[in-house]
Amino acid sequence: MNKIIDGKYTFEIIDYIPCDYVIWNVGRNMVDGYLPLVQLGGEDGFQVNTKTMKAIKLKDAQTILNAIGWGQNTIKQMETYIKRYKNSKRKMTQQHVEKLKVALKVMYSIDDRR
Repeated sequence: MNKIIDGKYTFEIIDYIPCDYVIWNVGRNMVDGYLPLVQLGGEDGFQVNTKTMKAIKLKDAQTILNAIGWGQNTIKQMETYIKRYKNSKRKMTQQHVEKLKVALKVMYSIDDRR
Protein backbone atom coordinates (compact mmCIF):
# COMPACT_ATOMS: atom_id res chain seq x y z
CA MET A 1 0.00 0.00 0.00
CA ASN A 2 1.48 3.34 -1.08
CA LYS A 3 1.16 6.27 1.30
CA ILE A 4 1.93 9.95 1.36
CA ILE A 5 2.52 11.93 4.51
CA ASP A 6 1.98 15.69 4.39
CA GLY A 7 3.62 16.37 7.73
CA LYS A 8 0.51 15.95 9.86
CA TYR A 9 -1.64 13.35 8.09
CA THR A 10 -1.07 10.06 6.30
CA PHE A 11 -2.99 9.33 3.10
CA GLU A 12 -3.35 5.99 1.34
CA ILE A 13 -2.74 6.50 -2.38
CA ILE A 14 -5.59 5.21 -4.57
CA ASP A 15 -6.76 5.93 -8.14
CA TYR A 16 -10.51 6.52 -7.75
CA ILE A 17 -12.96 8.22 -5.40
CA PRO A 18 -14.68 5.65 -3.16
CA CYS A 19 -18.45 6.10 -2.90
CA ASP A 20 -18.43 7.21 0.75
CA TYR A 21 -15.60 9.76 0.36
CA VAL A 22 -15.57 13.46 -0.53
CA ILE A 23 -12.78 15.76 -1.58
CA TRP A 24 -11.28 17.42 1.46
CA ASN A 25 -11.34 21.17 0.96
CA VAL A 26 -7.84 22.03 2.17
CA GLY A 27 -6.80 24.21 -0.79
CA ARG A 28 -3.06 24.68 -1.02
CA ASN A 29 -2.47 22.88 2.28
CA MET A 30 -2.17 19.52 0.50
CA VAL A 31 1.00 18.13 -1.01
CA ASP A 32 1.06 19.41 -4.60
CA GLY A 33 -0.17 16.89 -7.15
CA TYR A 34 -2.47 14.98 -4.78
CA LEU A 35 -6.22 15.22 -4.30
CA PRO A 36 -7.19 14.54 -0.64
CA LEU A 37 -10.25 12.38 0.05
CA VAL A 38 -11.95 11.88 3.41
CA GLN A 39 -14.90 10.26 5.09
CA LEU A 40 -17.09 12.62 7.10
CA GLY A 41 -18.96 11.73 10.26
CA GLY A 42 -19.46 12.71 13.87
CA GLU A 43 -22.47 14.38 15.43
CA ASP A 44 -22.62 17.18 12.88
CA GLY A 45 -21.63 15.01 9.92
CA PHE A 46 -18.63 17.22 9.14
CA GLN A 47 -15.88 15.67 11.25
CA VAL A 48 -13.02 14.23 9.19
CA ASN A 49 -12.04 10.64 9.91
CA THR A 50 -8.25 11.05 9.97
CA LYS A 51 -7.68 7.28 10.18
CA THR A 52 -9.11 6.54 6.71
CA MET A 53 -7.71 9.41 4.63
CA LYS A 54 -6.93 8.71 0.99
CA ALA A 55 -5.43 10.68 -1.89
CA ILE A 56 -5.28 10.44 -5.66
CA LYS A 57 -2.04 11.32 -7.43
CA LEU A 58 -3.32 13.79 -9.99
CA LYS A 59 -1.53 16.43 -12.03
CA ASP A 60 -4.60 18.71 -11.97
CA ALA A 61 -5.47 18.24 -8.29
CA GLN A 62 -5.07 21.95 -7.55
CA THR A 63 -7.60 22.79 -10.28
CA ILE A 64 -10.21 20.86 -8.32
CA LEU A 65 -9.10 22.22 -4.93
CA ASN A 66 -9.32 25.79 -6.28
CA ALA A 67 -12.91 25.17 -7.40
CA ILE A 68 -14.43 23.49 -4.34
CA GLY A 69 -14.06 26.37 -1.91
CA TRP A 70 -17.82 27.04 -1.98
CA GLY A 71 -18.65 23.51 -0.90
CA GLN A 72 -19.20 21.60 -4.14
CA ASN A 73 -16.90 18.64 -3.47
CA THR A 74 -18.59 15.85 -5.43
CA ILE A 75 -19.46 15.47 -9.12
CA LYS A 76 -23.17 15.65 -8.34
CA GLN A 77 -22.80 18.85 -6.30
CA MET A 78 -20.71 20.45 -9.06
CA GLU A 79 -23.23 19.52 -11.76
CA THR A 80 -26.13 20.80 -9.64
CA TYR A 81 -24.41 24.12 -8.93
CA ILE A 82 -23.52 24.67 -12.60
CA LYS A 83 -27.06 23.87 -13.73
CA ARG A 84 -28.61 26.16 -11.13
CA TYR A 85 -26.29 29.16 -11.55
CA LYS A 86 -25.07 28.98 -15.17
CA ASN A 87 -27.19 32.02 -16.08
CA SER A 88 -26.41 34.09 -13.00
CA LYS A 89 -25.74 37.77 -13.57
CA ARG A 90 -23.32 37.97 -10.63
CA LYS A 91 -19.73 38.09 -11.84
CA MET A 92 -18.38 36.17 -8.84
CA THR A 93 -20.94 33.40 -9.31
CA GLN A 94 -20.13 33.15 -13.02
CA GLN A 95 -16.42 32.88 -12.22
CA HIS A 96 -17.18 30.07 -9.80
CA VAL A 97 -19.31 28.29 -12.41
CA GLU A 98 -16.40 28.47 -14.86
CA LYS A 99 -13.96 27.06 -12.27
CA LEU A 100 -16.38 24.22 -11.56
CA LYS A 101 -16.73 23.42 -15.27
CA VAL A 102 -12.96 23.01 -15.58
CA ALA A 103 -12.78 21.01 -12.34
CA LEU A 104 -15.65 18.81 -13.48
CA LYS A 105 -13.71 17.72 -16.58
CA VAL A 106 -10.90 16.56 -14.30
CA MET A 107 -13.41 14.85 -12.00
CA TYR A 108 -14.88 12.93 -14.94
CA SER A 109 -11.40 11.69 -15.83
CA ILE A 110 -11.00 10.32 -12.29
CA ASP A 111 -14.42 8.68 -12.42
CA ASP A 112 -13.50 7.01 -15.74
CA ARG A 113 -10.57 5.23 -14.08
CA ARG A 114 -12.88 2.88 -12.12
